[in-house]
Amino acid sequence: MKSRAREERPINESRSNPQSGSHQGPAVAEARSQALTKAEKQERQIDKLIMTACQVVGTQSREVADRTIVQVGEALVFPKPKEVDETLVTALGAMAEMAPQNVTEAMLAGQMIAVNDAIFMFLKRATVQNQPSELVDANVVRATRLMRVFNEQLEAMRRLKGKAGQQKVTVEHVHIHEGGQAIVGAVNHSTTGGGG
Repeated sequence: MKSRAREERPINESRSNPQSGSHQGPAVAEARSQALTKAEKQERQIDKLIMTACQVVGTQSREVADRTIVQVGEALVFPKPKEVDETLVTALGAMAEMAPQNVTEAMLAGQMIAVNDAIFMFLKRATVQNQPSELVDANVVRATRLMRVFNEQLEAMRRLKGKAGQQKVTVEHVHIHEGGQAIVGAVNHSTTGGGG
């Protein structure tokens, strides 16, 4: 992520060239200074994001975190971010919102982000005016299929996070007859031996 984010920073080249601006006026020098300051701030922001990428993705491997964030960034299609840095920031923000706790959850979260983006892209295409109804229908069908995939992904994420399939039973009225016994409170069944 770091190398990609810095690929498109031609402004940094002017730092290595001490001659770049020696023949220009104070206004140009001031503009360059402000541009450098903006670029430096942007670099610091990217560096900070890179440091948090492992935490956001739920991994200790910087390479895995970088790869995951870059893949999510490249899957963003609607609206397509204009710059590499914007893409990475958007991807990292989306991953942070999904809060994956491990790489499996991060991979699924990345797929969910990509599917969600594609859904909106196809829905937008379906609303383009003056297009044949076949194109409208085709884009609505694509979006609908992806919505089903998203719901399946959502259920898979719930299972991974341990939030699916939990049931709560509330007993409101209990009859205990003579000679019977009752326990009030939570009961956990243990499969270990013991008891007696």
